[in-house]
Parts: sequence; C-alpha cells; structure tokens
Amino acid sequence: MTDPWYGHTMAADEITEFLNEQATGVLCLSKERRAYGIPMSFAYDADEERAIMDLGFAEDSKKREFIETTDEVCLTVYEWDGPHDWTSVVLSGSFEPLSEDEIDDDVEAWYYRVAKDIDVAAGDVDLEWYELRAEELSGVALSE
Repeated sequence: MTDPWYGHTMAADEITEFLNEQATGVLCLSKERRAYGIPMSFAYDADEERAIMDLGFAEDSKKREFIETTDEVCLTVYEWDGPHDWTSVVLSGSFEPLSEDEIDDDVEAWYYRVAKDIDVAAGDVDLEWYELRAEELSGVALSE
C-alpha cells in the first residue's frame, strides 16, 4: 500500500533495519477485555524473528497479572519526526519467559548494548527475560 497520507507498507528488510535501530516500544497486554500498555526496552533478533525483553516485576505486579492472562501480546515500535515523517512497526505473537539456560552471555550483552540507556530501578524488583515470537510483523512508513 502506498498513499501520500498514510505511507507505504514496509518490506521485511526495512522492518528489520528499523527494529535494529530502535530500543523501546509499547508492550500491549490484556485482561478481561481491559488493555494495558507499558513502555518497554527490547532487542530485536531478526534470525529468530523475536523481540527479547528483560522485565522487572515488583510484588503484586500488575504487569505480571496481565501477562498471565494475555494469549497474544503486541509490541508497537514507532518513531515520529513530524506528520509527514514517521515509521510504525507492530509485532504480535506469543510471549514466553526464557530460562536462564536460554540466555547466554552473547544475548545478554547484545540486549544491554541496545538498551544501554535504560536504568533499572532499585528496590525489590525481580528481573525475568521474555521473548515475543513475532507471528505477525508489519510496518508502515511515511517520509518526505
């Protein structure tokens, strides 16, 4: 699709390039017909078509409560430079925790290199790795 007002549908290589340049998006969850969107840092693994995230959970975490009831999550990643210069990519799919065995030093170093400017809050927060397997991946861009 190409439209002067709504942009063009991005090709797979454009989507991969964009996701590799980004480090944050909005993770969308649901529970009993209620939506919950949270800003999230991520690293994109194009070979596996997945976004990897290191989530922090406090006691009585609303985030954990919503993750447990969401069958399919959505991560929206966008860049807005103006009404005629923007990019938006949406990844939808399963969201599963990763075991310690699945996180090697390379994955951890790669993630923290991408999300290097994200500070972890101090306190009683449990950190857990998750992956979003992109079962659907789409993008639209408009530039002058």
